[in-house]
Amino acid sequence: MKVLLVVPEIRLDDKPYEFPFWSGILASIVEKKGGDVAILDLNALRMNYGGGNVPTEVIKKEISAVKWDVIGVGGLTTTYKRLKQLIPLIRQTSSDSILIAGGGWCSYNPDEILELIPEIEMICIGEGEETFSEVYDEIKNKTFNFESVKGLCLNNNGNPKFTEPRALIPDLDLIPLPHYDLFELDTYFNYSSIPQSRESFNAKRRASTVWERGCPRGCTFCSHNGMSRIDLQNIYGKGDRKKGELIAREVDKKNNTFQLPARWPSPQYAVNNVKLLKEKFDIDFVTIEDENMTSNLKWTEDFCNLYIKEGLHKTVKWGTLGDAPSVAVKPKILKIMKDAGCTYISFGFESASNKVLNVDIQKGQTRQHLEITIKEIRKVGLRPLATFMIGNPTEDINDLMETLEFWIEYNIEVDPFICTPFVGSPIFYENKDEILQQYDERLKLAKDNPDIDQQTIKKWKLSALDKFMSECGDASAYTATVSKNFSISELFSIKRFMYTKDTKRLLQMAHERFEQTGLKQWDHDKKWKKYCGICKAKEELAPKIQINSN
Repeated sequence: MKVLLVVPEIRLDDKPYEFPFWSGILASIVEKKGGDVAILDLNALRMNYGGGNVPTEVIKKEISAVKWDVIGVGGLTTTYKRLKQLIPLIRQTSSDSILIAGGGWCSYNPDEILELIPEIEMICIGEGEETFSEVYDEIKNKTFNFESVKGLCLNNNGNPKFTEPRALIPDLDLIPLPHYDLFELDTYFNYSSIPQSRESFNAKRRASTVWERGCPRGCTFCSHNGMSRIDLQNIYGKGDRKKGELIAREVDKKNNTFQLPARWPSPQYAVNNVKLLKEKFDIDFVTIEDENMTSNLKWTEDFCNLYIKEGLHKTVKWGTLGDAPSVAVKPKILKIMKDAGCTYISFGFESASNKVLNVDIQKGQTRQHLEITIKEIRKVGLRPLATFMIGNPTEDINDLMETLEFWIEYNIEVDPFICTPFVGSPIFYENKDEILQQYDERLKLAKDNPDIDQQTIKKWKLSALDKFMSECGDASAYTATVSKNFSISELFSIKRFMYTKDTKRLLQMAHERFEQTGLKQWDHDKKWKKYCGICKAKEELAPKIQINSN
């Protein structure tokens, strides 16, 4: 059997800096089964063509060079637009191959994806290692009984058909390490430098890796890079978590498993991965892309102790993503991590408003967690890296000022995101109709009109969804918002003022909008008048204005 795994281009405004980890794992599975496998990594190859998309003729030549039995395509939710271009090209070039898709870009709404891209024969939902392995066996044995394979959405003559849900993988140590020899390593090593820390900036041969699956937090804006129980609820419950939970429980019962919200392999597995990268490729830095490493404090401490025991802390520095509540509860973990070679930890703070954190995001953290984390990070000599987000559903000018004042007080470098309701996130399902209406005004007008048939409305919705997913990969083109208080144009202005920490301009904008509209979301609290030029002017001139009026 000959298998080709296609990795699409991503982040054309940046350089390739993350290994195509998942394709590497699937490649290892194929090799262990005795198959021939190759990875067509367009994201790395694009650097041979000026950094843009790889030319069509080059892709066709690469694919047509071999008669492939299976072609797998995968990617993130942000790669939908490119994959929609690539898949018809792949089908045209290799018409006899079985085409299977997987990854976040298609896992969360596989039935809709099959309607939008009918060239796909099947979609692997969620974790793909076991599912892909069984699909491979069905093809190799020429049985082609794909309906017996759990965790698939099949293209049944244009009609999506779900197979039985698959339980999440309970023992991650059984997953093979990626087939690194198939990666375009020279390209990735050429772009090793990243500015998160002095060590990462000076890295000569940096690698990236992922060990954690899922995340213990249930943030409303997140569709998860790795699968978790929440993902199963969303996918099979279509955003109805109660319905999805019942399905997940049935899967647990049949498979004698319990789906934890986050899972890790053993610390030894992780350390062995770094040892392999050091011994074989002489790396000097590793980016650990786990969604929330510090949320499992015992695992992190065990990993660090083992990392030191193996002597890796002296030769391979590292950085990762962390969790503010965990650090606030056990700040000594920061010293343990630093001693083990950690040089930076990036935190998803998102907002400094307790209302936004609790109501909109449901992140399970407070402003106090953020404050403790920053202080403790600086105490051990690490640089605090944090992401923030604006445009949350109920966020108003006072919530934004809470965040902005926090940035000023703690001297944080920021470039806030505008909240994107990615498919698969709870916030997407809660606001789906409103999101789609932003891409087709007819949907809003037709909402309560019985004269328009449901088939027509369904067609409009699918077209609007296509436009929305196409824009998710380009923040500059993004036009949908879940904010109940601000338009997308207002959010872009707010972002600009917050980025420069320009409190005066932001509050000036708030005054103008409040005077024009009378809307409460623009009416700022008195406690912000210390930053507000208009409030200061009114206070200074009030006595004179009063005299003149008399």
